Amino acid sequence: MSLSDIALVTLVQAKNHLRINSAASLHVSAEFIGVGDGTDLTFDLDHTPIEGTLKLYVDNTLQVETINYSISTATITFVVAPSLNKGITANYDYAAGDDTFESYDDLELENLIAAATRIAEDSCGRVFIQREITETQMGNGTKIMKLYKQPVIEVSSINIDGVALSDWNERLSIGRVYHLSVWELYSEIIIVYTAGYGANRAAAQALVPEAVIAVLLIVANLFENRVDQVKQESVTGIGSVTYDVPSKAMKILDLLRVDLI
Repeated sequence: MSLSDIALVTLVQAKNHLRINSAASLHVSAEFIGVGDGTDLTFDLDHTPIEGTLKLYVDNTLQVETINYSISTATITFVVAPSLNKGITANYDYAAGDDTFESYDDLELENLIAAATRIAEDSCGRVFIQREITETQMGNGTKIMKLYKQPVIEVSSINIDGVALSDWNERLSIGRVYHLSVWELYSEIIIVYTAGYGANRAAAQALVPEAVIAVLLIVANLFENRVDQVKQESVTGIGSVTYDVPSKAMKILDLLRVDLI
């Protein structure tokens, strides 16, 4: 699976956001280093420990740095060689590599990024990456109808109860279309239009950087709280939807929210 075309953030951006403290993201709990022979002073760890996290044991006895041993990168040098047949073990934290996620994590994160983008768009009534929208509304008996997604780039077609409308007025800057008479009450109106900030992900990110932060916050919340903190909210043009939006993300999205009245 590849990342959805509507996804506002990349897989790399999501991973970097989730790895809040990469330096302490991996832990070795019981690494077997070797067995003493009464002669060898140096032993190598599999990774370079983060300073202050190493706990070194000889025959289950904790060793003290500078008194019992010294360490340079991943090499331990004992002051006195461990005795014959004495096991040497260690636990420590070490810095994560560029990518500590497995392939199955990638698939899950791609789905979460797409979901987070949709949640953010629905929450503020915006479209981030330009795409065609097919929207159904009900006639309201007035001449004015506001489209649910902003910013509107172009209105392609309007059908009223299955009949194409040949002409209409529009104010794309505020996302409104105007009937020359009225939008007949309770009629089914299908509007096809293009909305969005940028033609691609990079362009959209440059134009609405605050939305990028909001989407990353939602991704992290979905990733870390898979089944908790569900919230129900009514979104104009969508109905009642159930999801969780972190308060920090909602504050950001409120700045972009479209007034649909």
